[in-house]
Amino acid sequence: MVPGRGENRTSEFYSHFLDLGAKLNSFQGRGFNILMIELRAHGFSGGDTCTWGVGERHDVEGAVDWIKQHGIHPGSIGALGASLGATSCVYATADDPDISALATDGAGIDEYPGIKRGWARNTGAPQIFFPAGMLMERLIYGYDIRTLRPVEAMKKIPPRPFLLIYGSKELPADSDRRRLLNQEMPGANLWVVPGAAHTGAYTATPQAYLDKVAAFFDTSLK
Repeated sequence: MVPGRGENRTSEFYSHFLDLGAKLNSFQGRGFNILMIELRAHGFSGGDTCTWGVGERHDVEGAVDWIKQHGIHPGSIGALGASLGATSCVYATADDPDISALATDGAGIDEYPGIKRGWARNTGAPQIFFPAGMLMERLIYGYDIRTLRPVEAMKKIPPRPFLLIYGSKELPADSDRRRLLNQEMPGANLWVVPGAAHTGAYTATPQAYLDKVAAFFDTSLK
C-alpha cells in the first residue's frame, strides 16, 4: 500500500489508510499480508524531491524486491496506491512483471496540464517562470514534464488485473480526463464513486470499498 504526495501511512485517505490496511489484513478471517511504504521525501523516508512518480516507481519496485526476499512469490504480490502513490504503482507495474495485480485510487492520467495549472501555487513562484522550471527539471532529473502521461504506462499492464478507482468529483463523466481515459483504456475495470473527491472514495463508502478491493485481490492473486 502506497500513499500519495504530501501524505504518509497514517494521513492518507483522510487519515483512514491504516484503517483500510487493518481491515484488509483481517478480511473474512484470513485477509492479506500488508506492507505499507512511504515514498521518498515522505514520512520517515529519506530524500527531499518529488518526481511525479518517475523516480518513485523505484521505491515501489524496491518494496516488491523486499517482499520476495521474505518468501512471498510474485504471483501473490499486488499493489494498492493512492494519488502519487497510485501513479508510482502504475509506472512500477508497467516495468515489473512481479506485480501481479494493481488497484489505483486517483492515479494520474495526463499529468502535464495539471502540473502547469498548479505550478505557481505549488512552487510559490510566478507562473511566468514555469518554462524555466520545466527546463530545470529536465536537466536535473532527466525527464520532460510534457511527456508525463501515466495512461501510456497503464496500457502496458493488462492482461494483468487492473482496477482503477476515482471519485466522481475528480473524474466527472463529461471531463477531458474521463474522455481520455475511456479512449486510451477502453473496457478498463473502472470504478467511479459518486460524490467522492480525490482519494475520498474509501471515506465516502468504506464497506463497499473494502469489499470491492478485497474481492479484486482475492480473485487476482494466487
